[in-house]
Amino acid sequence: MKRGLIIAGTFATGLAIGILAVIAIQSMSRKNEHAPQNVTQGEVEQSSTEISNNLSSTSTVGVGKFEDIFKHRSITEQHTALYTSLFGATEPQLRDWWNQSKNIERASHREIAQNVILRKLTAINAEQALRYLDDVSIFRIDTLFTTVFSEWAVSNLEGAIEAASTLEGLRRIVALQAILQSRDDLSEDKRRLIAVQLNDEDTFLRMASDTKAAHSIAEPKEAWNTLLNDEIDDSQQTQSLAIVAQAWFAEIGFDVLSIIYSEIENSRIRADLVRVITQVDPIGTLDYTRGLSDSRVQSALSYIIVREWARTEPQAALAAVSTYEPPSMASSLASTITYVWVSAKPYDLIKNIEVLSKDARIAPLEVAFSNLARKDPMNAIAMLSSIENYVGNTSTILNGIVGAWAVQQPDAAVDWVLENFSREDPQRRMLLQDALQNMAVQNPNKAFELAIDQPAPNRGSGLEYYVVRKLVREGNIEQAANLLPRVRENSQLETYSLVADELVEMDKTNEAFALGEDLDAEKRKYFYQTVVQNWTWHDAKDLYESLEELPTKDLKSYAAGRLIWMNRSAPLLTDDQIEHVKTFLISEDEA
Repeated sequence: MKRGLIIAGTFATGLAIGILAVIAIQSMSRKNEHAPQNVTQGEVEQSSTEISNNLSSTSTVGVGKFEDIFKHRSITEQHTALYTSLFGATEPQLRDWWNQSKNIERASHREIAQNVILRKLTAINAEQALRYLDDVSIFRIDTLFTTVFSEWAVSNLEGAIEAASTLEGLRRIVALQAILQSRDDLSEDKRRLIAVQLNDEDTFLRMASDTKAAHSIAEPKEAWNTLLNDEIDDSQQTQSLAIVAQAWFAEIGFDVLSIIYSEIENSRIRADLVRVITQVDPIGTLDYTRGLSDSRVQSALSYIIVREWARTEPQAALAAVSTYEPPSMASSLASTITYVWVSAKPYDLIKNIEVLSKDARIAPLEVAFSNLARKDPMNAIAMLSSIENYVGNTSTILNGIVGAWAVQQPDAAVDWVLENFSREDPQRRMLLQDALQNMAVQNPNKAFELAIDQPAPNRGSGLEYYVVRKLVREGNIEQAANLLPRVRENSQLETYSLVADELVEMDKTNEAFALGEDLDAEKRKYFYQTVVQNWTWHDAKDLYESLEELPTKDLKSYAAGRLIWMNRSAPLLTDDQIEHVKTFLISEDEA
């Protein structure tokens, strides 16, 4: 607690002053924006004398004029020079200045110049100033919209409101915010009415609440309650809540974490606020949770804290949670830290893998190498040797590398496997299983040919099953069905059933049954039963109505037994219908 208060104290006073200063700055900026009228007479005369010889008020503006203006090192002097140069400029001259401003190389200088030019132009012809924004970068548009509407609202409030009403979406919100910020001289009722006119009362309410909270920042609890009890959804005030939470933390320490948990219902906002406190003192925030008696609160807060801490100092976070109680919690927190670490900095985790316990290394390494393989698979493969001493068997890590590689470059991944593993190597089959599925999306015939060229396993299905399965999952049923006659015998039943199941889901049961004509009698019997079983779950009533059409008495009896069994747990058929179903039963299928 003491450490946290000391750290927080370094910014608490400045924080309070800074928030209050926002309101003052808005007022001051309006005065400064109308320079040179509001610059002292001496400054104007001095600036005019220094600049007038170089900056004539001709209608043609050269980039050299901006170069002279921005020779001033002080931003204040640059603004003064600009306002002096633009003093008395006509609309055509301002248009010329605007066009030349686009050629200013330094972004910061270009932004200063365009802001001043737009303010001057808005005072003369606001509609024209607004049209100038049509070709502005999307990254600058909001700032310049604010410039135009701030100036417009001062010179012609009704005109600014009318123009804002023609805008849509975020543009209208930005315009309204600018109007309300620049016209804080109006009564609260008048400003609220403006927001209502623009169909966005929420923006007014949020800004009003933020202002009240800023005024009471010296009393964080009061500011906090103002924000929580207003008419605005907390999700629109997360930044203000974070500022107040920091100020309150400076006052009461880590107890603010429990307040955040108990009073903020939205889990995303709660996490955002806890992260803000964690950034100040991650050690202190985690230590605070150790003493919490409510395990639910302790768990929720500690996970947020370690996720934030792991972004910047994963090893320090791991060391801290190693002593957390109970041990099961320590292990879970360590896993969370590792996941964040591997997601944000895979190279760093690989380089420092020894800090993880031996039984916790494989899973994050699989993720790390898969992430690297998406950008440079060969480099990821080359790096495997660097971690062999720490994990021993790297086969699952290699599986992840090839799998990630095959998503983007299936042909290259498959070729590498074929060139580097013999036909008898069991890992070759494991690597091809994923790689060929990805190849099947782009080149199903080639993937299938390679699959059936591989040795058939003693048990289970061959690789062609996985190629067909991928085609089915991708919705390419026709292609999958066309490949079935070439499926090897040991993979037939499972692969045919896979395609048939999808056809049943598509209400194409006749096509599903037709697939069985390729199979020998024994396989066909089991295949038909599989189709009926899936048909029962998909549409039992349709199966009931189709009993007469099934190809054999044995299959009709099997279907009847499935319907009776299913109807016991999920009654869909009437008693009379069940009696009719029973007429299809052969004695051994009776349930």
